[in-house]
Amino acid sequence: MIEVTLHRDMKSGLVKAKISPANRLLEEFFETEIQNDAAVIHYLSSRAADADGYDVEVTGNAFNLTLTADQYIISPLFDLERAPQEGPRSDFFFILDKWQKFLSGDS
Repeated sequence: MIEVTLHRDMKSGLVKAKISPANRLLEEFFETEIQNDAAVIHYLSSRAADADGYDVEVTGNAFNLTLTADQYIISPLFDLERAPQEGPRSDFFFILDKWQKFLSGDS
């Protein structure tokens, strides 16, 4: 099972993530694309729920996210030396849910 630890950097005010097993690209995706924006969380959840079996692709500031029926794929937009990272869709939504609870103060 994936483990996620979230904390707010007191100096910058930004949310930081630590994911185990290690997945730096996924951490960077959440820290960059989601950060403090509950609207993005709602948008991703809504798009995924309305996909009706189709893949969902969303391009953010630094990453591209593809959600298939059973996995997520995160691709860096600017660092072409880094390989895309994929994993179970359930892990992505587990982190998304945990992030939303953290932002709302329920974590």
